Amino acid sequence: MKFSVIRSASPYNIILGRSGLRELRAIPSTLHAMMKFPTPRGIATLVTRAAIVLECRKREEEQLLPEDEDELTDRTTPLDKEKGVPPTEEVWIHPAHRDQPVTIGT
Repeated sequence: MKFSVIRSASPYNIILGRSGLRELRAIPSTLHAMMKFPTPRGIATLVTRAAIVLECRKREEEQLLPEDEDELTDRTTPLDKEKGVPPTEEVWIHPAHRDQPVTIGT
C-alpha cells in the first residue's frame, strides 16, 4: 500500500479510502469507533478511545469562530416553507476555504 505523510493539525491519525480498506481487508465500524483486519497472527482490532474523540470535538468547537456561526446561510425560500420542505444551510468546513461550502439539508 502506498501512502503519504502530511504534517497538519488534524483529529485523524489516518484516512483510508475504500481501496485502502479493501487492500487491508479491513472491516470498519463508525458506530463502534473501531476497525478489524486480518494479520498473520490473527484478527487485529483497533479501537478509538472515547476521551480522544471528545477532546477532538471540543477542539473543533473552540476553533469555530463566532462570526463563522453568524455566516451560516439559510437557503429556505417562502415556497419551500409552504411545501414543508426542510431548510438547507451552507457551512464551511475550514475557514481558510470559504469558496468550498457544504450544503446541509434536503
